[in-house]
Amino acid sequence: MKRLTASLLIIFVLLVGSVSAQEAGYDLGGQTIRIQTRWEDVTPIGNRGDHNWYEPDARLQAHIESVEEMFNCKIEFVVRGHEGDAYAAIREGAMTGEQPLHFAHFSAGMALVATENLLHPLNDILEPDFYDDFPWMFRYEPLTGDNVADTIYGFEALGHSREARVIMWNKSLFEREGLESLYDIYERGEWTWDKFEEIAYALTKDTDGDGEYDQFGLGCSAILKETYDWLVSNGARLAHVDEDGKLVFDLLRPEVIETFDFMQKLWGDGVYTDEIDRSQAGMWFDIGTHISNPGRQAEFYSVQSDEWGIIPPPQGPNGKGQVNLHTRWVGTIPIYVENPKAVIEVVSALFQTKRPYVEDLEAWEAKFWDKHLWAMYDAESYEYLKEAMQNSVLVPSHVETRVIVVNATPKAEEVFKQIVQEGASPTSVLASWQPVIQGFLDEMLKQ
Repeated sequence: MKRLTASLLIIFVLLVGSVSAQEAGYDLGGQTIRIQTRWEDVTPIGNRGDHNWYEPDARLQAHIESVEEMFNCKIEFVVRGHEGDAYAAIREGAMTGEQPLHFAHFSAGMALVATENLLHPLNDILEPDFYDDFPWMFRYEPLTGDNVADTIYGFEALGHSREARVIMWNKSLFEREGLESLYDIYERGEWTWDKFEEIAYALTKDTDGDGEYDQFGLGCSAILKETYDWLVSNGARLAHVDEDGKLVFDLLRPEVIETFDFMQKLWGDGVYTDEIDRSQAGMWFDIGTHISNPGRQAEFYSVQSDEWGIIPPPQGPNGKGQVNLHTRWVGTIPIYVENPKAVIEVVSALFQTKRPYVEDLEAWEAKFWDKHLWAMYDAESYEYLKEAMQNSVLVPSHVETRVIVVNATPKAEEVFKQIVQEGASPTSVLASWQPVIQGFLDEMLKQ
């Protein structure tokens, strides 16, 4: 089947200027709102890379000025750089009493800023129906990458992509090998670990007779991230909040050990491996929207002109139908900002993430999918990617990531490799590691 084309979608223009100052409900009296984002080329005008907030052309500048007029404010983009630069500026502002930033985007770095009491808690600021005005793909459940324990510090403020992790599968290779379509298997409700294992072993073989496998069931890009994908597919989590409100790592739960045992078996038997290219494996974990990324597009579409499809990961014995998020970037408001609600509205208008700044949510979504549909070979990929987005959760949380990836010794990647690739006992390794990372967590959260 040929790839879907952009002609399937409606092309439209967002008209943020049609919202009046009175409708916006805020008059900031000429106040300057200072914004920091590392996503400097993600704007609501054109595709990513077409415009830059820090170096606006006439069209983007006109959009910025329309938002300034709407709220009677001045907008400045400051502290050009990454999360670390935003953190340093917010921290300095809190110490000096100045306000170098009113808003910044964070992912995992949010944990550090929040636990140092540098961010505004938003539980009482975001209304219960806040996400009702967003496109469906950004209607996150509370505590999905926007929180530290039960306190919310972040909100959707980018409107760029909900990066669900999916299985890319080589439809052409499946057909050559006489294997059933994963779509048919999924529709029957049989897309489980057992079925995945059966298919992965069937795909793994020595095709040139040299005594070594050169075709594999599943290729590995990053064992760290893919471990999270497998854990979510089995309904596992790394931590939970106990009855005393303490965040506790819980790595010895049966579904966690079960996941590592499964991964270890696949790796040990050679059906799951790394250091290969896309042409050598029938399936890969990836970010669903990466299929339209020029770099990833070359990786998939250069493979013998094979056709690739998208499907949610198989579900383990304890699976809940959920899919892992690659990460989540959220907007945050520094603790010293006196009018957080107004800043949230200014940012929402600037990035055009919700009503009333998006007049037609269906048209917004059509424009969003216009960027990706051209790269998909079939309608099923489109439907299953949407389904994956709707059922995506963030594991580990931003705080957990900070602990196991940044603070811990050994770090998560080393631990996961030791278990999955080197065959160490999951129970033994995790039992030794758990008190180490819990200590960092307790110190960070002061619990």
